[in-house]
Amino acid sequence: MRSVIPMICVFLTLLLFLSACTRKNTETETMDEARAEELLPLAQAFTSYLQSEDYEAALGMMDDTLTASLEGKLESTWLQLIKTRGAFAGTGDYIGVSADGYDAIEITLFFENGTLIQRTVFDRENKLSGLWFKPGKVEGQTWNGAVSDSIEEISVTVDAGDGYPLDGMLTIPRNGTSCAAVVLIHGSGPSDMNAAIGVNAPFRDLAQKLAEKGIAVLRYNKRTYSYGAKMAQSQNIDTLTVDDETVVDAVAAVNLLKSMDRIDAARVYLLGHSMGGGLLSYINSQGADCAGYIIMAGSPRNLWELSAEQNLRIADELEQAGEEEKASELRAAIEQEVLKGEQLAEMSDKDALDESNAVFGMSAWYLRKLAQIDPVALHLSDGKPLLILQGGKDRQVTMTDFELWKDGLEAHPNATFRAYADLNHLFGAYTGEAVPFSALVSVEYAQATPVADEVIEDIAEWLHPADG
Repeated sequence: MRSVIPMICVFLTLLLFLSACTRKNTETETMDEARAEELLPLAQAFTSYLQSEDYEAALGMMDDTLTASLEGKLESTWLQLIKTRGAFAGTGDYIGVSADGYDAIEITLFFENGTLIQRTVFDRENKLSGLWFKPGKVEGQTWNGAVSDSIEEISVTVDAGDGYPLDGMLTIPRNGTSCAAVVLIHGSGPSDMNAAIGVNAPFRDLAQKLAEKGIAVLRYNKRTYSYGAKMAQSQNIDTLTVDDETVVDAVAAVNLLKSMDRIDAARVYLLGHSMGGGLLSYINSQGADCAGYIIMAGSPRNLWELSAEQNLRIADELEQAGEEEKASELRAAIEQEVLKGEQLAEMSDKDALDESNAVFGMSAWYLRKLAQIDPVALHLSDGKPLLILQGGKDRQVTMTDFELWKDGLEAHPNATFRAYADLNHLFGAYTGEAVPFSALVSVEYAQATPVADEVIEDIAEWLHPADG
């Protein structure tokens, strides 16, 4: 195997970081379209990891040489881009080029104060082997996934009226009228309108596949994705709650759909994934007035409880690997976080603002609000139709949560439950070897696992869309 010199160049107006060489006098050619569509989600996923500050996952996409070169430097490089260009606002057009055994995707990155071109270079194993950022804007193709001729996608803006308008997409049957419609609600953390993670885009899958079944779907960038830097600088950041992060925008999205001529305003539903699934009845209570709910991998438990459970899985894996001391230290730390979590609901404002009371790195003020929301009680109170879906191989939200929903909603007048033995947290069928919990993003979610057709069929059948 020939030696590979990593290509790592980061340019702004001045050179910020350079390690490697460029290949001179090498002819480039336009990349095959199929290859470009294979690599573009990887390039976008890498950008998404940077934007959400998941540098470990970003490094996990790289080959060994590039990882060694950028480890400990990637975070400072991205933060320098933000400092120079302002808040990251999303991606734009792209081009794909091939040269000397390498394939590269160049994609426009939009920032508050300008644009950059991100060039990600991939080897034949689809590992990232080179990286550049340079001033400019790509004049190429816009990509949002292949769209069937039977549907259309319309750009919209979801605006709650408080200074954070969000880019969104309405996916709708091309000839549809009086359509049933669904608003997609994200899980925890910053996320784009496709809920992209790794090479997967489950919200895009849901939108396009459901639209082919006659159902309109609205998805949009999460507020913390589009305005994370702006929100972090706000004087109200210490008192941020899920209302500011998710709820007000979800209500605005429902109202936007109801105002559209091609939508049946009486049949607008909320679909939430992961943490979003646990918020649906609360969103409805805050003014959404939707027709019903679809919970995908949601939990009735508190977010900090799920964090404790997930960290305990990591401790178990450490112990199994022979690292008993690290496992013991982690379990002791988890125990202390759990003690703080158990006090959240009754915590005073002063204590909730105390940074030392953060639980698993999350603001006590933010978590206290979540702890005060009882989704089961709200569902029982409003009695609206409810579909709860769960993957049997989901390692983030497990069958334990599915059974908690079933037990808690036993008296609900119209609740339907579906479990899929072979699907994961993204409702895809991962076919690789089981990986450590800490490697879910870098390995399992790095495999393309589109939302399974059986899930789409079950949702469509439950919604009973009108013909036409």
